[in-house]
Amino acid sequence: MEAGHRHVMRHLAGTMLGIALAAFACAASARQPAPEPAPPPAAAAPPAHAPATLRYFNRDIVTFRVPFFGNSPTRRAEVAQANIARIVDEPGMAKVGYQAVPQGVAILLSGQLVTVIVPADRDVLGGQSLDQLRAQTITRLDTAVRAGEQARMPQRVLQGLLWVAVATVAAIALLWLLYRLVLRVRHRVDAWVVARLAQLKSESARQMLAGLIASARGLARLAMWLIVALTFEEWLRFAFGRFPYTQPWAAAMTGWITSRTVSLGNAIVSALPGLFSAFLIFILARLVSQALRVTFHGVEAGRFQLLGIDQQLAEPTRKIFTALIWLFALAMAYPYLPGAETDAFKGLSVFVGLMISLGASSIVSQAAGGLTLLYSRTMTPGDVIRIDDTEGTVQQIGLFTTRLRTPLGVEVSYPNNVVLGGKLQNFSRNPDGPGMWIEAKVTIGYDAPWRQVHRLLLDAAQRTPGVQSTPAPFVAQAALSDFYVEYVLRARIPDVQQRLIARSTLHANIQDAFNEAGVQIMSPNYEADPESPKIVPKAHWDGPTQGG
Repeated sequence: MEAGHRHVMRHLAGTMLGIALAAFACAASARQPAPEPAPPPAAAAPPAHAPATLRYFNRDIVTFRVPFFGNSPTRRAEVAQANIARIVDEPGMAKVGYQAVPQGVAILLSGQLVTVIVPADRDVLGGQSLDQLRAQTITRLDTAVRAGEQARMPQRVLQGLLWVAVATVAAIALLWLLYRLVLRVRHRVDAWVVARLAQLKSESARQMLAGLIASARGLARLAMWLIVALTFEEWLRFAFGRFPYTQPWAAAMTGWITSRTVSLGNAIVSALPGLFSAFLIFILARLVSQALRVTFHGVEAGRFQLLGIDQQLAEPTRKIFTALIWLFALAMAYPYLPGAETDAFKGLSVFVGLMISLGASSIVSQAAGGLTLLYSRTMTPGDVIRIDDTEGTVQQIGLFTTRLRTPLGVEVSYPNNVVLGGKLQNFSRNPDGPGMWIEAKVTIGYDAPWRQVHRLLLDAAQRTPGVQSTPAPFVAQAALSDFYVEYVLRARIPDVQQRLIARSTLHANIQDAFNEAGVQIMSPNYEADPESPKIVPKAHWDGPTQGG
């Protein structure tokens, strides 16, 4: 009976408090002076107050957006929070209520004033009405108060701890089973890989399989850590949900996961048409490149010619056309790729284009040089050439470099722009057919008959193995110097690769021929005037006579 009487008195006191607050608000509004005229446009506007949110027991109750009776939004939130804490600490279960006042709505707790919400506290952009704000505030405050009451119950705390312990054991057991499963799968995969590698004969195939297995292991390790992270996240969300104070955190985690999942799903669904279009473009490019490969393989095999392209140019031409097709396909598919219209993708495209523009000038120059060398047919693989001071056999004419093999077996690489801009001598290109001309130079004094010198040089050429009789070797007098005549012997050999051996043998035979004839191979120099002119008598123009 006494408890009921106390409850009635508390209700009457709350009612009287609400009536007094309403009367005070009406009197205050009646005593307010007439509004002053608006300040001129040049006057500065009063500083705006930052909104403040009333929170209780880790929950948002209401957001104050304007001052009320001289109290800033922050002060209103502090006073309301203190009122809630004071009323909740009183005996009995607090009951949330409200009462309309001229300025807005008074929020009551156990009949006592907590705060007053005014129309200016509404979310205007969201179209919220004062009734909606009042209902939302009452619901949130009631939920927070009930959560606080439950948190003070020992049995509720023990129940939450028990559930957390069960969830912890379940999470550890799940992770342990996952670890054991991963170990078993890994052992079986390792055994299969060892057996498979033993069956493969090709080293490149073994290296490729090992690389694929390493990539698969990395992906599996990443997937395992993702599962661990998801398990921990679910355990943490479950644990937060077992206690009233941390339940908002669990709800926020659930909302974040749901929103991210929905966003990811929407992104995937919206990207499917563009991905399908890009896929069709790449499939078409693949078909065209395969058709080109079959066509140019026929040209390379010599079955037919296409647009004047022969066997030598078939492979580089195919590569050029294939690269152009894929570049065109990439340019066509670019707008359909997911994220192509984002600022990040555009910035990346600009960055890549800038890097290519800055670093590709030399590469483009060398590639242009390589294409020029290929299509101008200046040389072909197997030709013997000389670039600057380097002589060798062409091994490969690449897109960026040309590789030579010198007679000593040294491989030399020249950038194509250097080859194109320098002096190039091709010994394998001759109108007389395969082979090349070799030459030997000797300087003989004027006292040796030139007819005899010609005969000795030609005799040395005939003694040299590999020298062709057709076209026949010949001797030319290259210069009539002050003290000697320069003779040049030119002979043709069929095998360009034997040029060094043939030239060395020719030099040896020249020495033998001149030694047998008693003619010195020398280049006299001027020291003093001879007693008699250094001339050859006409009787000796063909050389000394036998016994003469």
